Amino acid sequence: MKKPGSVPPRRRGKESSPAQVLTGGTRLIPVDGKYNVWTKRVGSGRIKMLTLHGGPGATHEYFECFEDFLPGARIEFYYYDQLGSGNSDQPDDPSLWTVNRFREEVEQVRKALGIERFYLYGQSWGGMLGIEYALKYQRHLKGLIISNMTASIASYVGYINELRRQLPAETIAILEKY
Repeated sequence: MKKPGSVPPRRRGKESSPAQVLTGGTRLIPVDGKYNVWTKRVGSGRIKMLTLHGGPGATHEYFECFEDFLPGARIEFYYYDQLGSGNSDQPDDPSLWTVNRFREEVEQVRKALGIERFYLYGQSWGGMLGIEYALKYQRHLKGLIISNMTASIASYVGYINELRRQLPAETIAILEKY
C-alpha cells in the first residue's frame, strides 16, 4: 500500500541496474586538474550551443530567458559558469585570470560535454573569450555569436569619446569629475 506523499520507485527496464541520480542536466566538469566548473544542459536537438557569460565574474543566470524559446526550436544549449563565477569553484589565485587560461578552460568544457560543430554564444567578456576560442579552435565551431562586445577597445574608446563631445558642457563636467 502506498503511503501518502511517498514517491513511487523508478521503473527499470529488463536490466537491474540501480536508479541513476537525476541532475536536471547539471554537471561539474574538472578543469586544470584541480577545479570544477558548473554546466547545465537544457533542451535537446541537433543544434548545440555553449554560452559564455560576461564579466569576468558574472554568471549564466541572465541567459535563463533562453529556456523560453531555444528548446522549442530544438536547440540544445549549455549554461556554463566560468571558473571564479557563480556555481563554479572560486579559487583565490590571481595567476588564473588570463585570457589564455580561460580559452583553454572553454576547450576543456567542450571536450567534457562531447560537443562538436557547435555554436558558441559569447556576451560582453564572453564575446571576447569566444573570439579567442574561435581563433585557436575554429575546427570545433559551426558558428560564433557575439553579443554586446567590441572587437577593438581602441575603436570603442574613440567612439565613446566622440559621443561624449556631443553632450552638454555641464554633463561632461560631471562625467570628468567622477
